[in-house]
Amino acid sequence: MKKFCILVFFASFTVFAEDAALPDIKPDKTGSEKVEYNALKPAVSEQSPEPFYFTEFSVFVRDKAVVITWKASAEKRNVILYRSIKSFSSLISLTEAVPLANITDTGLPYIDYPAAGIPYYYAIAEENQIASGNIKFVDGKNTVSAPVEILFSGAEADRAAAYDTRPVPLPFLNPAKEEQKRILFFSSQTENLISSLTAEKRDYREFVLSSLRRDYYIFSDDKKTPEGGETMELQRILKDSFLTQKWERCEKELNAFLSIRRTSRVAARSRFYLGEVLFFQNKYEAALLKFLTAQDMYPAQSAEWAQYCLLELANSSKQRK
Repeated sequence: MKKFCILVFFASFTVFAEDAALPDIKPDKTGSEKVEYNALKPAVSEQSPEPFYFTEFSVFVRDKAVVITWKASAEKRNVILYRSIKSFSSLISLTEAVPLANITDTGLPYIDYPAAGIPYYYAIAEENQIASGNIKFVDGKNTVSAPVEILFSGAEADRAAAYDTRPVPLPFLNPAKEEQKRILFFSSQTENLISSLTAEKRDYREFVLSSLRRDYYIFSDDKKTPEGGETMELQRILKDSFLTQKWERCEKELNAFLSIRRTSRVAARSRFYLGEVLFFQNKYEAALLKFLTAQDMYPAQSAEWAQYCLLELANSSKQRK
């Protein structure tokens, strides 16, 4: 009976040892072995990030300034503030707007000092929303439906009123500059028919041809000797695939380059180059988004290429009709 109890005890101990966690033997700082028993850790399920959105947006005038306030579902996001003489209705509205600032949202308001006497609309957008094109402008959430205006005061108001009421002088009579009438060789009906047949057909294509014929654009900063490692890497991409017009390869390399956080100006130039690469691959909608994300650092160049994209998109939609 005693032997039977001993056998049962050893069998139970073996089963328990198999279920127990194996010890983890690691050398400690002294060089001796240290035994650790690792407990089983429960698996943590990965949760998808919560969607970002703005909850409030308002602007008001204080003296010579416009104070912009907003609230969002999360802070510490990169947001871009815009000002325009037209209301914001869609993503295309950003091409006609002036980017005021690209800042990290800390919950503090932004103060703008626009020109007096001009009604302005304001809007805010998160950087990733612009890059994805998934953005809608809603009054009170990320834009305003009514413009705000800095009014003239004192002597400024008097000068503005005098300027508005000043009579416009009549033009001087100059026979030398009088428009010469075209000599007609046929009847008016025949002349109209000839004019209609010889008139140039105008559509969006005539404006786009200049953009298709134009060469790529490279910023002067990328033509100098590189100052740092990221600038050197960007110039290498431009030399190997951009200047050689290997657009697909360049698109992959620029996306990989932007997957790592870069300085603001280098990132903006990289997005601009990526927009050019997409444009020359006829991916006009994707290119437009890239130019918009580079607009805060390089407004003139980005606005120019954004217009090329819009004209191409308008022409393609016209052809589909």
